Amino acid sequence: MSGSEEVVIDKKKFGLSLNPVAFALAHLAIIFLVSLFVWNMFADPKQAIWALKPGVFDAVLFWMIMEVVFLVFMLEFWPFTGLKQPIMGLAVFLTSAVLALLTVGILAYGVGRLVPAFDPNGMGWTASGMIVLMGFYFYGILTNSMGHWPWIDLGLKQPVIAIIEFFEGFFFCFIGYQVLIYPTVSGSTKIIMSLPTAVGWFYSVILVWLTVSNALDGWPWNLLGTRAKNAIGAFVGNFIIGTGAYYLLLALLKGVLIPAEAQEVIGAGITMWPAQLGVCIVFWILTWSIVFDNNPIDSIGRKVSRIVITYSLGLITFLVFTRGLAVNILHEAEVVKGFGGNPLSFMDLAVLVMLIYAIYFGSYGFNRKTK
Repeated sequence: MSGSEEVVIDKKKFGLSLNPVAFALAHLAIIFLVSLFVWNMFADPKQAIWALKPGVFDAVLFWMIMEVVFLVFMLEFWPFTGLKQPIMGLAVFLTSAVLALLTVGILAYGVGRLVPAFDPNGMGWTASGMIVLMGFYFYGILTNSMGHWPWIDLGLKQPVIAIIEFFEGFFFCFIGYQVLIYPTVSGSTKIIMSLPTAVGWFYSVILVWLTVSNALDGWPWNLLGTRAKNAIGAFVGNFIIGTGAYYLLLALLKGVLIPAEAQEVIGAGITMWPAQLGVCIVFWILTWSIVFDNNPIDSIGRKVSRIVITYSLGLITFLVFTRGLAVNILHEAEVVKGFGGNPLSFMDLAVLVMLIYAIYFGSYGFNRKTK
């Protein structure tokens, strides 16, 4: 450290003051240990205390992630902003948990009585969870890449902005769900693409969206000029690049990452595996942005280095997960000897734990030293 640099520590803030590396590693340890604990409580196929998997666990997990989008990014913590930590984090967490459980319960035992697709004795849990696949993008991009356009520009404030965006996102989510998901879960033979393909392709769109908005700081959409062009370019452009990403990830999975004998067992379902790989990368993109403070920052070269770092860590995570962690630690089923597991469930759980601790609770107990 040069003589001109000064370490700034907020002594009034509760918790340990750690350098950026120790701060990030502490988070990773908490994320893994808490995720493993929750998995053993509710999801482990062999030793879960309250077994909610398959079905219920994933549906609630996905809706908990959706509540992060609603409460943090759409409402911007309204009406909890006046609370101090850890009361604020606890209040937001309990609110999101209640809302997620209510939503899943209403969809399964309310809507499910009227619409067979949501019947929990059939495809109901999948049908409920897949709403989040659509909603995560259509609601998330309104607040992220689109920056609450055009509502902030019109001078609107919270919670009016969030209320408008709820109906705006619902419109897009409803169309996407009706086109891509509902025909399959309802048993219709008239489908545009199979459910595995829809999940794999749409998650590739989500991957591109989060890559551009987090790792690349909005490039290239921020080159379009006005906020309106930026917002529309991001909304549409992610689908174009995401389609290319889907085929690239699928080629990588078939050519390198999934053994040939495993591909024979997976069969046509392999089209969903871009999502299984994508969620490993998304975990690192979000964690790198939130926990690692998106280092290194500035300059195009450093932005590219974030892509190299996060995508490399995602590939390593996928390999570690499918070739040992899933079967030996999480007790998920093998596809073939030496390869197995379902990264979507556990890695989404890890994403949720990271978001709850780092955003809901503001990393309570740890402070990052800044220069």
